[in-house]
Amino acid sequence: MLKRIVDVLQIAALIGAAVFVVLLFANEPDTTAAATTGKEVFTANCARCHGPDGEGGVGPRLAGTVVVEYPDEEDQAAVIRDGRGGMPSFSNRLTPEQISAVVAYTREDLPSS
Repeated sequence: MLKRIVDVLQIAALIGAAVFVVLLFANEPDTTAAATTGKEVFTANCARCHGPDGEGGVGPRLAGTVVVEYPDEEDQAAVIRDGRGGMPSFSNRLTPEQISAVVAYTREDLPSS
């Protein structure tokens, strides 16, 4: 009888821990949706690969080079939206307005050196 009670308590504890972990990850703040300025969207989505100042890292350098690489803003927006090479598509994570804000930020506000 005592063995059954212990088994039930262990199962209940395991289920409780599993529910806790699921809720922990399900309730993470959605920083992408909250980001509105180009800098906020860049920091939340792009900086981990391109560096906080666009200096490059896993992804290529953007600061001072993005205008040369993509003279047309729509071409740059298409890469963000659809992905290219090792870069994933952001069409399911960013709104068209957020993509436009990132394009403007990377072209106008990233340090050039």
